[in-house]
Parts: sequence; C-alpha cells; structure tokens
Amino acid sequence: MNWTARIVITAFVSAAVAGGLSLLPKLDQYAGAPSSQAWSTGRSAQLTSDNLVDLLVQVPLQLRIRKVELSDSILFIDLSLPKNADAATVYRDLYTIAQTMNAKTKNVNQVMVRVMDYAGSADSSSAQLVLAMVADREHGKDLKEKASELTQVQLERQLIDRFRLTYTTRWQQRYPL
Repeated sequence: MNWTARIVITAFVSAAVAGGLSLLPKLDQYAGAPSSQAWSTGRSAQLTSDNLVDLLVQVPLQLRIRKVELSDSILFIDLSLPKNADAATVYRDLYTIAQTMNAKTKNVNQVMVRVMDYAGSADSSSAQLVLAMVADREHGKDLKEKASELTQVQLERQLIDRFRLTYTTRWQQRYPL
C-alpha cells in the first residue's frame, strides 16, 4: 500500500471520529432526555438525577437546600432554617416547592420536605426537625397563585388544607401563636 492511500484512509477515519464526537452532546436530546431548556419554557418534563439540579436552581427559595434525593416518584428535600427566617418565608418556600414539582415534572408524585434547624450543630446528624410536609400531586394539582401573591395566612391555609404538615415543639418555640 502506498503512502498516499494511507494518508487518505487516516484522514477519512479522523474525520469520521471527529464527526461522531461532535454528535455526543446532542445524544441527550435525541434520546428524549429533557435539557435545562425544558424547565425554562415551563413545560413538564421527566425529572431524573441527571437534571434534578437544573430544575432546583430555578426554584426561587429563601431557605437553603441541604439535601435532595430522588427515589422513584418521590422527591425528598431537606431545607435549612436560618435563625432570622420568619414563618411566612417557610410557608412560601413549601408552597413554591409543591407548586413547582406539580407544574414542571411529570414523574414526581410526592414531595417530602423537612425543614431542619442546624443552629449550633457541627454536623447534620444533630440537626433538629422543625417542620415536615408531605405534598402529593393529586392535592396540589391546582395551585395557581404565585406564592409571592399570597399572605402568610393564605399560604398556611393552602398548605394545611392540601398537604400533611407536621409541626414539632421546635416550631412552636420559634413561632408561637
């Protein structure tokens, strides 16, 4: 085999490899996996561990997310309660999470949120539970209003009427009636 044929074959193989590698980033779109653009357009998409962060960074929360886990059709979220947070902030974030998961996901049927107090603890094992919410798709499907448009009383009423909320003594100490 002469040198010209070897160079042509090498150039052809190199071009084929380069073309194949240029298609790799687009394989997700061809496979039907939603990109971060799906979340920005407001469409519902399949939530996976690959695109979970893309959705959560777009949720306007005041409390800090400490832990997230997606298991089958259940999303677990731990929120950190700062010392200066008021009850309205907590209710607004809970409402926003439930509303977002219902509106922007197809496969999340239940969201379990724990609001934890990490004050004075060096590690996450000594954090105290303040409030827990279990929100399912069926009861939250018609959450229309934005959380910012509702008062604290309206937010609290919407959450209590639709979902299961569990208050601890720590909540009652921080936010007495």
